[in-house]
Amino acid sequence: MFLPSAASDTLQGKAIQKVNELWGSIPSKSRRTGGWEGYQSIGIPVCKKKYKPFEFRVERRRKDGSVEITVERMFGCHAHSNIRKGVIMRHVERKGWEPFGQWSLSKAKAAAKRETARLNAELTSSQSEYCSSSGYESSLSSSSSSVEVQPVICDSVINNILYRNDDSQRQQQPWQTLCHNGMCNWKIRGKYDDICSEIEEERLNKEDVG
Repeated sequence: MFLPSAASDTLQGKAIQKVNELWGSIPSKSRRTGGWEGYQSIGIPVCKKKYKPFEFRVERRRKDGSVEITVERMFGCHAHSNIRKGVIMRHVERKGWEPFGQWSLSKAKAAAKRETARLNAELTSSQSEYCSSSGYESSLSSSSSSVEVQPVICDSVINNILYRNDDSQRQQQPWQTLCHNGMCNWKIRGKYDDICSEIEEERLNKEDVG
């Protein structure tokens, strides 16, 4: 069901109201010309998942167990982002859409780089404390006198740092909220990322890697 009052404030809500007026379903016997205005059953499914401009993921990147935060621009929720991205690749951004380029990919990557450095420094510090308290460091030094062994950051240390809030991986962590509250928005009027060029560059990079 669709509640008209929910469409009065946001751009998404107004878009849903427009969908309802154009394609909302009404009983066949009471159909009339002039659209579907006044009826509250939408005849097509509407995604209600939340949208965020960027997806941040933490990945292990080297043998020493350090981490790297990667950034992916999103064009919808997890279920629909790639579908809309494909539409943009074929037809560019449609008129009337909120411009995805208003969120700066370069700002998001810079924030991810800073958080990566902070996390790895904290991981290294925590690992050193863990090694000293557990005797792991001394066992490594006694195992080989001629070869310097670099301790590997273990999974338990990484999980304690990355998911520290009540040991719950479902709760959002600081590295997942790097672009909240407009932190990655362009502040210059009329300044947007070129989404089509960005997608094309990504495609070419994948071809080079392949």
